[in-house]
Amino acid sequence: MAQDIQTIYINIDDSGKLVNSEKVAVYAGLVFLSKTEKDKFITQYRSIINSIKCKYCSKQIANCKSNKSCPELKHNMLKAKHNRQLMNYIKKYSIICCIIDNDKVYDRIKQDKASRGRFLDYSIKLLIKDTIKGLIKAQKINPQKPVKLILNIDEQTTKTNGYYNLRNGILEELKYGIYNYNYKTSYEPIIYSDLDISLCYQKSDKSYLIQASDLVAGTVRRLYLNESNNIVEFNKKISFVDYKVFLP
Repeated sequence: MAQDIQTIYINIDDSGKLVNSEKVAVYAGLVFLSKTEKDKFITQYRSIINSIKCKYCSKQIANCKSNKSCPELKHNMLKAKHNRQLMNYIKKYSIICCIIDNDKVYDRIKQDKASRGRFLDYSIKLLIKDTIKGLIKAQKINPQKPVKLILNIDEQTTKTNGYYNLRNGILEELKYGIYNYNYKTSYEPIIYSDLDISLCYQKSDKSYLIQASDLVAGTVRRLYLNESNNIVEFNKKISFVDYKVFLP
């Protein structure tokens, strides 16, 4: 029955690229377990954005509120106080992130577009799998009941990296399990009922969920760059992240 379907909304954006010239790449975002929770977040987040966006507009503030020319607020343009204001609200919800230490990734992966795309594809699949495993462990999701996973990813991220049948890869990981022929290791499925996956690529300027995910990814990346030599301190500073993955 429809009322038995458990809906999971996962929203992801990136900060930093998987290249030698950058130290770290981060995928991060938010998780919601109902449309009501998701819509509540959007309403309040939009309200906060609207209260500060004119401060970043090229128009005179007196005229700003009468038009829609204000720029999208990206994490790298926000003043510290506005970053804190938005993050303090975001922290009330479930946050996820995948942190990739570029220095530990083979050059042959970083320097080849197809290999880089597969690695990033794998990173997102692992982040989603670990998130859902965490939700099951916390008894927020019942793996014996039907699940609908709605995954929203920033459209620009896909243009930059490319993805290789991401939806089917996630379905295989969660519903059917996989066998790693290189290591002769099998991984059991974690969802034992019906699983429906909807994968959407969204423009960030049209999605407050992607904008918030951008802010989370940028914040985590900045904290990593500031504390990369002190992993203990870094972990303390990202204690607001509910589900996190470190790679490789």
